Parts: sequence; C-alpha cells; structure tokens
Amino acid sequence: MTLRRRLFLLVTAIIAIGLPSAAGVFAYVSWHSVLERTERDGTVIAQTLAQSVTFIQQVPVAIDKIIDKNVRTQADIVAQLTQLARQKGTPAQDINDALRSIAARNEIPEIWVTDNRGKPLFSSLDHIDSSIAVDSGLMQQPAFKPLLEGLLFSVSTDLEHRHLDQKQLSYGAVEMPDRSGMALIARLPSRANKIIHSIGLKRMVDTVLSAALIDTIWIFDDNVEPLAVSSVADIDASSTLNDAERSFVETVLRTSAPASYLEKGSFRNALFQHALLYVAAPIFGADGLPNGVALMRLPVNMEAEMHALLTVGGGVTAAMLLLAMAMALPFLNRIVRPLSQLTLQTHRLVEHNFDPDQEMHAQLLKISENRQDEVGFLGNALYSMVTTLKAYIADLKATTAAKERIEGEMSAARDIQMGMLPRRFGSPPDARFDLYAVLEPAKAVGGDLFDFFLLDEHRLFFLIGDVSDKGVPAALFMAVTKTLFTVEAKRDSTSVGGIMARVNQTLCENNSEGMFVTVFAGILDLHNGEISCSDGGHELPFALRRDGRTEMIAKKKGGLVLGFMDDAVYRDDVIRLLPGEALVIYTDGVTEAMNGEHELFKEARLADTLAAVLPASPPRTIIEDVLTAVSAFVSGHPQSDDITLLALRWHGAAGSEPPAIDQDAARASD
Repeated sequence: MTLRRRLFLLVTAIIAIGLPSAAGVFAYVSWHSVLERTERDGTVIAQTLAQSVTFIQQVPVAIDKIIDKNVRTQADIVAQLTQLARQKGTPAQDINDALRSIAARNEIPEIWVTDNRGKPLFSSLDHIDSSIAVDSGLMQQPAFKPLLEGLLFSVSTDLEHRHLDQKQLSYGAVEMPDRSGMALIARLPSRANKIIHSIGLKRMVDTVLSAALIDTIWIFDDNVEPLAVSSVADIDASSTLNDAERSFVETVLRTSAPASYLEKGSFRNALFQHALLYVAAPIFGADGLPNGVALMRLPVNMEAEMHALLTVGGGVTAAMLLLAMAMALPFLNRIVRPLSQLTLQTHRLVEHNFDPDQEMHAQLLKISENRQDEVGFLGNALYSMVTTLKAYIADLKATTAAKERIEGEMSAARDIQMGMLPRRFGSPPDARFDLYAVLEPAKAVGGDLFDFFLLDEHRLFFLIGDVSDKGVPAALFMAVTKTLFTVEAKRDSTSVGGIMARVNQTLCENNSEGMFVTVFAGILDLHNGEISCSDGGHELPFALRRDGRTEMIAKKKGGLVLGFMDDAVYRDDVIRLLPGEALVIYTDGVTEAMNGEHELFKEARLADTLAAVLPASPPRTIIEDVLTAVSAFVSGHPQSDDITLLALRWHGAAGSEPPAIDQDAARASD
C-alpha cells in the first residue's frame, strides 16, 4: 500500500473517530459543568442548613447547662447532709434510706457517696442495683479523678450508655466538705430537649424542601441516627440509608468537611436522563466539634441540555472536520510526491552499487530545490550522502584490510609468546616431583609468565610473574624478564634473593616506560622437599598438606616489585613440603576475576576450591579444578586480566617411602 493511500485512510479514520469523540467530549464537559453548578449550590444550602441546625441545638444546650447546675447543687446538698449525718454517728443503713427517700421525691435515678478512693460508702439503690452500678466501673471513670485528688470542687459527665443494666445516664459530682470523697447525682436525658429538637428541625427541613429543587433532606446525630427527615415522595421510606449513603455520612462526620458524591448508575442514565447528587455538611456543636450531619439528595436532569448540545455541537464538529480534510489533501500531496521520488532514487542507488549517475544527482537536486522544510533537508542530506559514500566505502575496505593484517600479526605474536613458555610437563624418571602450569592471556598476548627447569640432578628452579601492563608492551617485558631469570639462575643459583636482585637491577637500567613485574621464584631440593624462595610483591602461594588442609604461606621475606628500584633488596625464605604435599602459585588474574555483579573471586574462594581437591590429585587436575571454579564464578563475564597458575607436588626422595612423621613437629621445626 502506497504512502498516499495510507495517509488518505488515516485522515478518513481521524474523521470517523473524531466526530463522535468530539461530541462525547462536548457532552461530558457540559454534564460536568451542570454537575459542578448543582454541587456548588447544594453545598451552600447544606452548609446553611447545618448552621441553622447548630443554632436550634443551642436551646437544648442552654437547658442542659441549667439542669447540670441544678444537679451539682443537689449533689452539694447531699454531700453536706451526709457529712452532718456521719458526724452525728448515723448508721449507714439510715443514711442509705434517707438517700432513697431524697431520690424518690426528686425523681433522681441514682445517688452515691464515696470515699477518697472512689469506693462507694452510701447509695440510693438497693444491694442488687448497687452491685450492678459498681461493676460497671462508674466510680473509676477518669472524669472523677481530679475531684478525688482535690484538684476540682465539682465535675459533670456526658450522657453514657451503661451496658450492664442498659441505662443512659449522666452524672454531676461534688467534693465532700472534708475532702474525704465525693457525692454523685445521676440524671436521665432531658425529654424536653428531645421534643424541642425534633419539632424545630422538622419544621426547618420542611421549609427548605419546599423552597428548593431538593428530593430529600436528612438531619442525623453523631451516631448517624435520623433526627428529622423530609422528602417530596415518602418520608418514612426515605429515612433509611443504604450502605453507600451511610458510609458517605460517616465520612463527613470523620473529616468535619462538606462533601458530595454522585449516585452510582449507568453513564447513559446520568448523561441523558437524570442522576441523584448527594451533598452533606457537618453540624457543629457548642464545643466546635461535629455532632451531626445535614444530608440532601438533589436530582440532576441532563436530558434536554444534552440533546441540544449534541445537535449543535455535532453539526459544527462535522463541518470543521470536513473542512480540515479538504485543506489537508493538497498538503499531503506536497509531502508524498517528493518522498516517492526519494524512495525511487534510493532504490536506484542500491541497484548501481552506491555509484550515483548524473540523472540521480539531477533528481535529488530537483527534489530539494526551493524547499526549506524537512523534505528539502532530506533531499540535500541524501545528495550529500551519495557523493561521499563511495569514499567511505573505500576507506572502510582499507581499514578492514589493515585490521586483518594486525590481527594476523597479533596471532603470530601470541604463538611466539606461548612458544617461549615450557610445553612439556612432568618429572624425571625417578618421579620425585610433578609440575603443571597454564597461562590464559586476557588479550592476544599478555604479560604473565612462568618457567621451570632443573639446575642439576636434585634442584628444580621455577618462577611465576605478572607484568604491570597488558598487550604487546607487557609481552615484550615478559620475554625480557623470563630470559633474564633463565640466565641469572643458571649463572649463580646459591640464593634466590640474589637472582631476583640481579634481574631487578637489569630491568631498571632499560625501563623508560616505567613498567614493573611481580615475581615469585623458588628452588625445590628434590632430596628433602625444601623450597628456597623469594617474592617480589607477588601473591601469597598456597600449600596443600598431606592431612587435607589448605594453608596460605603467610611469610613475606622478599621485597618490592622488580623494575621499580634498582637497589631493592630481596631476602630468601624457606617453605618445607612433606612427601605428597603440593605448592600452588597464581597471579592476581585468578583472585581478581570479576563476575557480572562486579564481585571478585578473592583468595577465600580460591582456598575453598583448593580444599575441595582430592589429596592425591596431580597438579594438572588441581589447575583444571581452579579454572573450572573461576569460569563458573565469572559466568561468561569478559576476562579483564591474564590468568596464570603453577602447581608443584613433591613425591619424596627417589626410591624412598613417605616417612611416617609427626606433621605438627615438622611444622614447628619450620
């Protein structure tokens, strides 16, 4: 399918999708606007209604204050009379009878007199009722604590529900004259307040309902119990809330802020027919805290407005989209035609093996002529590309040939370097030792080295080293180092430290690049298993003992790296092997091998790997196990440094059985 046809189909699809989408957007915006207006007006009415309810509630509050003052006065009289009776030595039963008489004549539910710990002393109740009240924890309420401690003279409690006997009571309490306790008077909820509250709220909500477009009005207390309900339909049926409405009212009580929500229903009903909007505002008491909610349900009718909006808005949208399509087609042709020409010339360029002819140049210039837009820039870019592509291809061929030549030379250099290392491993016919080593360079050539050879019939010289750099410079430095060690060891092998010092001095004389090498060298006496050794800043070797232990040789008696200071001193050290024990030497390419999470292999993993090797394993098996462990650890992560390992096992003097000696004593002699 051509680009022109695709663009035409795209414009058609935009029109087909855009027309109903635009109409839907208009409808949603209008519906949302009507909803916001209804919500705003409803919130104002709900807040005004809530404030009116608050005002109406002040009358019962004032009555409650008068009654509370009267109750405290009664409690004070009871405290005075009880104090006088106790001073005269009146029996407790007579005092209780007197309190029952006072309670009966004044319609008081309960009268109590306690000591300073809140323990009841006298009561207007009989023994059974008194036990129920005591068990309810009445005297231990926190409200009475300041009174018992002498901090206040009188207190009052809020109305509370007592579960033991299902009574709703509030209390007024005063301190005894001699501060020996308190006197409590209980009172029932005020019936007058309920009547005033109900009559005032009902008349007000009926008035508001008749003056506004409201479906239903509820007034609730803080327990979401209806105090007044008014509805245009059925008042009794509207007094019960469903779960969603009740949860909404509880949220307004909890947040103390006005809120609204749209009744759930189909979008089509809400958009084209009618919906119910709930608006609620908290009612605040005299203490400033919410003690109720005013809830209103308002109808939202969108049917007539939606029909008019869709008729006018839909027609305007269709006309605008058709006009836009008529204007877009010429613009599309201006873009598609030059793009088709550019595609044709690109195919021709491929067919001519990127060798443009005169016709191709002319067509590309014609496409970009007098155009300052992206198509013109693309034509100019393609014209510049085809003129320079040939030169780039020629340069690429020359670079590829040079790279292949360098790679061939590096391959040859690798073969030469690896050919310098010993290739034959094993031991003399008397099988006094076994040795194996391996070098895996990180690049084509590397800077690690190892070597070993017999100095005479009973002495084996060996070394391992790591040059500070990689690549060709390190390989050359490695070759020089290996050659110098061979020459110096064969010339004078009385001291390994002396060999190290002479090689170091020679390396420092011609080291303009400042390279250096770490070395561990030693001479094994095949008669007694004693290794005279010295190291130049190299890694510590491991000894594999006959009892299966893996021991890191922790002595450091050598010196600095070679090639750094020409007057460096290198000291000799001694490592003793028992028959069957082995020495493993390595470069830092083993312990610093890195996995994908940039974790290092480290000496601890190397020690664990060597500890898992069977005691009688030959050196080749030891090295293969270590390389396998390193490969599994790095898990394909690129090698960053040369890896070199050398394992040497001494089997004992020729023709002798391994001596049964105390190994701890042998270690102590070291």
